Amino acid sequence: MACDLCTEHFDGAERAPKVLPCGHTACLQCLQRLQDSRCPTCRRNIDGPPEELPTNFLALTLLEERRLDSTPRGWCSDCRAAATPRCWEDHDVLPVKRALRRLLQGSLPQAAEQLQGLPDQCRDEQALPALTLLTGESWDVSLRGGGRELTGTLRNTEDPLTKALWLLLAARAALTEVMKDPLRAAPPAAPPAAPPAAPPAAPPTAAPAAFLGLPPPATARPPRVMDVSIISRYRPDFMKQEKFVALLDARGVTRLVDVYCNVDPAWSLELLQIAAPSVEQLSVRNPLSGVHNYFHMLAVRAMPRLRRLEVICEGFLGLPAIVFNAPPPGHAGLQWLRVDRMFRSELQFMLRHNAHSLETLQMLMGTSRMGPDPQPELELNGLRALRRLVHNRIDGGHSADDCKLQLAEVRRRVLPGVEVFCDACDIGVKELF
Repeated sequence: MACDLCTEHFDGAERAPKVLPCGHTACLQCLQRLQDSRCPTCRRNIDGPPEELPTNFLALTLLEERRLDSTPRGWCSDCRAAATPRCWEDHDVLPVKRALRRLLQGSLPQAAEQLQGLPDQCRDEQALPALTLLTGESWDVSLRGGGRELTGTLRNTEDPLTKALWLLLAARAALTEVMKDPLRAAPPAAPPAAPPAAPPAAPPTAAPAAFLGLPPPATARPPRVMDVSIISRYRPDFMKQEKFVALLDARGVTRLVDVYCNVDPAWSLELLQIAAPSVEQLSVRNPLSGVHNYFHMLAVRAMPRLRRLEVICEGFLGLPAIVFNAPPPGHAGLQWLRVDRMFRSELQFMLRHNAHSLETLQMLMGTSRMGPDPQPELELNGLRALRRLVHNRIDGGHSADDCKLQLAEVRRRVLPGVEVFCDACDIGVKELF
């Protein structure tokens, strides 16, 4: 486990993981270098000196477990990729930091000299993208090449390296800006000349993508799906190589399926953290089943692109409401949510912070004493974007007469136009992840 700011691994000394009042964690050294007493992630105030903040001993414990049970990471010069177990036997493999120093040998001093004169060398068409990058709050970055794709997010700070990176990209990468709303941004067309007599109109067809200002379908980034429903159900001592490969492949994944968080907590947490910048659809199992898994939901909450989420727990489990506080800046909010066996307080926090975007909600809800809590106090009328609400039933948790009364009460408490269903009475309405 590493600090999100400096990317160095936590330790028990100068890089001790410190828990901020907002719930985020950063290493002691990065906190001591802050120019203001604010969380570098959410910008909330930090009370007191960094040395007096509580240490995240759970993070240290998980880190030690990973160190005791980890495959050495190396760079294969022959494959030009992360080394696999076979590479260590047959290829030229170096530890990643040593390989990095070898590739950058002599380059950094020369780069520093060239950066000094780069602002004066930029043409106007290069300076404008540089100013755009320097003044934006944060940027999603995608790099594609050689059949691979790297994605991430950079936030603008006073860090000189970040500023230098934006300048270098603008000067060397020939950046082009794509308008988000091309129809609005397009200049008005000149009045057309009087056309000649037109032939009979052809049947209407769909407008071509070029006319709408949209890229052709071939340029769309294909989704990357990772299903870990098998390997995530094995304890830390099993399927080590498969889990290691999954961590290497997790960057850039857009759909992550069936992450069991309670069997190998350290590995599943690292998987969620690696996939966090890119994942848009996520299914997690048992993320609330103990104090170790507290950090799994923190990782889920920090996913900036997440739009579809399924949370399944084996039994009613809960965590402090801090897990479900406001999403990170720039997060558009969930559109689709399915939850099973979650305490009302945690579910209410999730609904409140996604009320502006949530369109479909599926939740486990019973109608009899044998079923789960019908949750009569949920604030459903604040879900402004909600269009579809489905009650999932379980054996012994459904009564047809009680169901009618319950659905009528729920319809009274949601906004007009919301469709309310029961998956036992209305066959086929349940939508699987």
